[in-house]
Amino acid sequence: MKNQQNFDEQTYRKNKEEALKELLSTLECKINWIGDSSFVRRKITLQINQKNDLGSFAEKSHNIIEIPTKEPLEEDIKKLITLFKNFLKSQEENFYNQIIITVFDNICDVVFCAKRKLNIAQEQQLMNLAKTNKFNISSLVNKDLELILQLQQNQIFYPNFKINLSGNIFIQATKKGLEAIIKIIRENLGGAQKVADLYAGFGAYSFAISDLTKSILAIEGDEKMVNLITKNAKENQLSQKILAKKLDLFSSPILAKELKDFDLAIINPPRNGAGTQAAEIAKSNLKKVIYISCNPQSFLRDAKILIEFGFKIKNIHAIDQFYKTTHTELVAILEK
Repeated sequence: MKNQQNFDEQTYRKNKEEALKELLSTLECKINWIGDSSFVRRKITLQINQKNDLGSFAEKSHNIIEIPTKEPLEEDIKKLITLFKNFLKSQEENFYNQIIITVFDNICDVVFCAKRKLNIAQEQQLMNLAKTNKFNISSLVNKDLELILQLQQNQIFYPNFKINLSGNIFIQATKKGLEAIIKIIRENLGGAQKVADLYAGFGAYSFAISDLTKSILAIEGDEKMVNLITKNAKENQLSQKILAKKLDLFSSPILAKELKDFDLAIINPPRNGAGTQAAEIAKSNLKKVIYISCNPQSFLRDAKILIEFGFKIKNIHAIDQFYKTTHTELVAILEK
């Protein structure tokens, strides 16, 4: 992640705003900026080299550098970084290669990524570390996540309920960022009652608007996420309102004719965007789309597809979730 820590606040803000304005200049739309240094990250992936040094990779290299002391991170993450630096000094070198830390609303979740399966002694060491310092811990080897100790179920809190989440899950980078996105979505529903939530993940936005809508179809390609949505909907008496469906929207986008019964689509694709799905939305009779993007370049490509078929951008919100970097989260409202 490119860093702009050395720039003063005014220069940093000017550079970031001008770069995004130039990239999206063809859209001719005002950009509303949200976020500052208080938008601290709730998730981080730390790198470990062969000598068990812990930090992040220097730009365009695999050299480990210290995490800057001014890095906008949750305080719990900063404390754990210090703890893990000391812990790794006693561990076998070139065994662990990453540590993933996520601060949920009720507890920290930690994943130690290893090159080989942990032995009993290594599992016991991680268990003791987690138990003493009160966090959940798992190991990850070749994409196989194995829970070692769970003190509490990872949770995200909503005003009237909570949802349970697994470890190492995709979540918006900052708590304030997620809250800002939800606020924008709720303010721009426009009375929509039937909503399609595409690339829904664990259903963060589906649950956030469940009190304002009649029905939500949450579509996600990861079966584990679909099961999570279904389980949380049931536990919060929302099964009649939120329906989760497994579908790979890259290879099998929901078709224009299948979108005819919806008032609104919320779409939050991965970094490479959603070209094929955007094309189907463009051809549908949908009148409104809320597009959430972590990559302004792929958003620009997809937005042009929608605009070509009559959509207009009502507004764009740029959320500075990755403070002092070049990365920006976008939320765009498009209407016909």
